[in-house]
Amino acid sequence: MWEKKLLLVAVAAGSVLLTGCGPVKLADTAPAPLLETVVMPTKAELKAQMSGQGTKIILSPVEYSDNHAKDFTSEVYEDLSQRLLKSGNTLVDRTLAAKLKNELLAAESSGKYRTSGPAVADIAIMTKISEVGLTSRFSESRSWVDDDGEKHKIEASCRFESTAELNVRAYKIPSMELINTYEYEGSSSSSTETRNSKCPISDASASTLVSRALQDAVKSGSFETLNDLAPDAYVIERRDNEDSSKALFQVTISKRAGAVEGATVKFYRKSIDVTPITNEERVRKTLLGEGEIIAEDINEQTSYVYVKDKELIESLQMGDIAQLEHGKCDADETQVFGSCVKIPGI
Repeated sequence: MWEKKLLLVAVAAGSVLLTGCGPVKLADTAPAPLLETVVMPTKAELKAQMSGQGTKIILSPVEYSDNHAKDFTSEVYEDLSQRLLKSGNTLVDRTLAAKLKNELLAAESSGKYRTSGPAVADIAIMTKISEVGLTSRFSESRSWVDDDGEKHKIEASCRFESTAELNVRAYKIPSMELINTYEYEGSSSSSTETRNSKCPISDASASTLVSRALQDAVKSGSFETLNDLAPDAYVIERRDNEDSSKALFQVTISKRAGAVEGATVKFYRKSIDVTPITNEERVRKTLLGEGEIIAEDINEQTSYVYVKDKELIESLQMGDIAQLEHGKCDADETQVFGSCVKIPGI
């Protein structure tokens, strides 16, 4: 009962946040002047981004540390690939990715990747199921009498828990510069009444628990990877309300790329730094601030972001980068005390 009350409080708090001072409506705004940023996207970049061609990624076939994990590699690959696609990226054909696996492993070791011919992808992701485990714990039956004199009994039972860990590495191609390494961790559990202290479990039940633990690992950890690899979208329009105290910025983040009401969008400005002596150019992105996507006019090419910070409103320029911030929870879930919960009506 206490947990239910806590959940209700969290739901109520979430409702206040969602129904409080809402963003400005599109109909209450008008186009406003917008300066161009220094490093503007090219027409080709903008066209490709608006047509849904995000970062090109090679998702290499999933490796595994022992044979216990071998049977789960395909479902991990599918889960991760779907999350990458839904975040606006483009995946290299799975068959081609499999053919390139050995070449990528060699490049990972040597730091060199072939540079001849057209670029197959921008990013390579290497994934390994580093650990899967299944444990059990037996609990004897127990009885007690409460303060009102009522008798209670909990039957003997076995609790099973599966844990899973994934190691994920992302590299730039062809430089093989390491973008980041990620450790995904997940778990799942179940209980059954039994007097058998050895806690027997069928192969099918054990497989289901391991599968759920791996799903939890991908879900819990992949949002960091998705944020690091989020394709660049761009600011293309500004709209102000009557007194310019609130503004909407149209960005090229589409419904297909994950644009949903309330999602956080971070704005960056791209600049080019030239390394002394070598004269090598490196792109640098500076964080400017953030806003949230409104419900109106989320379409297949663009969406609108509500910005309330006056300083950010005045500093944003056409061509600035907009990146969707992926959270731990899916679009139809709410985070409550660190867990993702589906709450009807919110």
